Amino acid sequence: MRGLHWFRNDLRLRDNSVLSALADRVDEWLPVFVIDPGFLGPDPMRPRERFLFDCLERLRVDLEGRGVPFLIVDGRPEEQLPKLLRETGAAWLSYAEATTPQARRRDRKVRDAVEALGVEVLSLRDHTIFGPEEIRTKTGGAYSVYTPYRNRWWAEWASAPRHAAQRTRLPKRPIAGVEARSGSLPDRLEVASDALLPTGGERAAVRRLRSFLDGPVGRYATDRDLPAIDGTSKLSPYLRFGAISARRCVSEGLAAAEAEPALGEGVRKWLDEIVWREFYDAVLSERPSVLTSNYRSEYDALEWNEDPARFEAWCQGRTGFPFVDAGMRQLLETGWMHNRVRMVVASFLTKDLLIDWRQGARFFYEKLVDGDPASNNGGWQWAASTGTDAQPYFRIFNPVSQGERWDPEGEYVRRFVPELRGVRNPKWIQAPWRSDEPPVDYPAPIVDHASRREAALAAFKSARAKSNL
Repeated sequence: MRGLHWFRNDLRLRDNSVLSALADRVDEWLPVFVIDPGFLGPDPMRPRERFLFDCLERLRVDLEGRGVPFLIVDGRPEEQLPKLLRETGAAWLSYAEATTPQARRRDRKVRDAVEALGVEVLSLRDHTIFGPEEIRTKTGGAYSVYTPYRNRWWAEWASAPRHAAQRTRLPKRPIAGVEARSGSLPDRLEVASDALLPTGGERAAVRRLRSFLDGPVGRYATDRDLPAIDGTSKLSPYLRFGAISARRCVSEGLAAAEAEPALGEGVRKWLDEIVWREFYDAVLSERPSVLTSNYRSEYDALEWNEDPARFEAWCQGRTGFPFVDAGMRQLLETGWMHNRVRMVVASFLTKDLLIDWRQGARFFYEKLVDGDPASNNGGWQWAASTGTDAQPYFRIFNPVSQGERWDPEGEYVRRFVPELRGVRNPKWIQAPWRSDEPPVDYPAPIVDHASRREAALAAFKSARAKSNL
């Protein structure tokens, strides 16, 4: 029996449950990846795509090391996969289930096309540990608040050892007589290298995990909010494309805490971030409309500002608030932003500027190497107070005090805002306009935070009042 495995967001050979399930059904197999032009968007060289292509190249090398050719093709999956199935005589097609509305529509087209050929389809959820149908309230409903979801999640983990990371079983041999194909991958890789992007692939992901668990995780509970230091795992791009599984992260994290109890607090704090990822994935699966609509309908009447000039200043890191600007420039330069800073810059856009969270979410998704629809949307709606488990609308981050608290010496700001490197006194680094000699080449604040805070409070109160009419 022959099968094809359609790689998507599971770009790894270890702890891949779908591959193991395929090995139970077929003896011969071939891996395939389809470079869908609809996925790439207008700029095929966004950080996320460059990282993806690096992951694909390294997966190709790993597969070749096992004597398995990797078929990378360009085109629509619903067209290319049936063609490959006919060429190879495969009777099975396997893939990891998708969660986004667009990907689900694509998968339905693929399933219809291949089943019309008499091909069996094997699809399993592998992007998260638990599917949304597995973590339910006592009444069988979906969770809308994180903490009870987290408690239930950990209870399920404790009672289901099957969710621990396992060794992947591969089919016995590749389908003979088929040569590897690289589609447009080589041409793209010529321009994909970027020293500021993380190295792609499963091996790099495992190295990063092990390095994090060997030390930094013990300080994670305190260091995770300090953007100037390397205090987080930075595994989010790898999880985004499945170069490492969430199961492996949880399994090895818990093992590290068991071997060294002093790491326990840091490990648990870090693993709760994995659970946040699963929570947002479940929310999107249950309510696909959240990608374009408020989760909390009482804010549908909120009057957002249309302010292209201020939005552009925010996008370019030219707001005059150093902590915000450092974050936005980090994003533009590296394709990544520290999570604490993500919250602050999102609060600034949606509260200080009263600009629709959807504009910020789209910009982030375009620029982030770890851009994931569920987590990106969840984080933005949380910051905007329109989503699940959102911060209260009256909690508005002060961009100056946030910088003073989390970057007290200004190391992070100076790293990404070169105009402020000459401001040596930490007293002024987060508010240089207060200095006797403010930098001449750095913009003044585009808004007054205190007055904009009051305007935001009034706007949110008004929207809530309208929703009760």
